[in-house]
Amino acid sequence: MKVHDALLCALFLGTAAQLAFADAGHGKSTTFGSLGKESEITRTIEVKASDDMRFTPGKIEVRQGETIKFAVTNVGRIRHEFSIGDRASQRAHALMMKKMPNMKHEDDPTTVTVEPGKTKTIVWKFDKKPASPLEFACHEPGHYEAGMKAGVALAK
Repeated sequence: MKVHDALLCALFLGTAAQLAFADAGHGKSTTFGSLGKESEITRTIEVKASDDMRFTPGKIEVRQGETIKFAVTNVGRIRHEFSIGDRASQRAHALMMKKMPNMKHEDDPTTVTVEPGKTKTIVWKFDKKPASPLEFACHEPGHYEAGMKAGVALAK
């Protein structure tokens, strides 16, 4: 491979990775909603993450424009994650976590990492129509592949 071709390939891969990273919610802009404000919360949904690789509830319904506070409690003995997004962003997030399993999410409004016995919250406003179905998922190594994801239905 010539140096020129190698540089073009690296540039392309870097751009693709940045787009996937932003689409996974790690950027400030998402295609499936936005960071909600405490003053706009319409309801709170309590979510439990367990070591059987399941979330409870297993499916939720939201209305367009609604702002929801998700209170996520890890009832297990291992670390879990709660990440909300459309399928495209969840797939991108899963790929990133495979490459960087110890990734931190302090600046990501769509994701919290929850240690055993702890509770963390996300306030999310469903103010954009998602391009693909929404779900919440855990991307700790192997968890998503084991089925640790749940659907989010948009009410009509």
